[in-house]
Amino acid sequence: MSYIIIRLKQGKIEGLLGKYFIWKGEKPPEEITDDIVKYTRIDGNIDFTWWDSPAENIPAEYFGVEWTGYLVVPVEGTYRFFILSDDGSKFWLDGQLLIDAWRDQAPTIYHSPLVELSAGYHKLRLLFYNRHPYAVVKLGWIKANGESEIIPPENFATQTGSSISIEGLPENYKVELWSGGKICEAIVRKGIAVMDVKDLETPIDGYFKVYNDKGDLVYESPVIRDIWGGDVYRIALAK
Repeated sequence: MSYIIIRLKQGKIEGLLGKYFIWKGEKPPEEITDDIVKYTRIDGNIDFTWWDSPAENIPAEYFGVEWTGYLVVPVEGTYRFFILSDDGSKFWLDGQLLIDAWRDQAPTIYHSPLVELSAGYHKLRLLFYNRHPYAVVKLGWIKANGESEIIPPENFATQTGSSISIEGLPENYKVELWSGGKICEAIVRKGIAVMDVKDLETPIDGYFKVYNDKGDLVYESPVIRDIWGGDVYRIALAK
């Protein structure tokens, strides 16, 4: 018997997760809790000028946004980041605060220090707040080749789930995910095997092994690029 594998849904999508929140008082919050978040969406990139409400259920003043996800660096090299901000913003990459512009202000440009980055995925967080109507926030970079631009959507990535689902296999079959070694496994229950991959911080190139209910290896998939949480696959007998 031979099997085929099809990815029905990819967990990796372009863009960043934006959590839009409302705040009160003199100081905007720097830790964003669920009770103040009123709207979430995937934003392709950070290139905004808002004269009015930035999103549904969000007023034009006393709002903020927390963007999280990954920066996808195309080539290893030296990079520099810049933010245009009105009012305040903070920018972290790989847990390091690179730009601190956390203050009320007219549109102002801030630059990070030079940063040596490897090609691949780097964890990103950008926090922004606005006090009064009219807001601006833009995130760009000066790349290793010297080109300056607003960072485009294809250089951002967001994970859409914390599990990988595999459909189409018989009950009690076992599926393993491998990449250099075994990452995780799951048993087919009610027609689906669900793998917990919450610790898989970035996409991997890997493959799946399938064992029948007697423990025999019956299928090993080809290498699949960018496996990540939120992926859904179907493994079925080839016709």
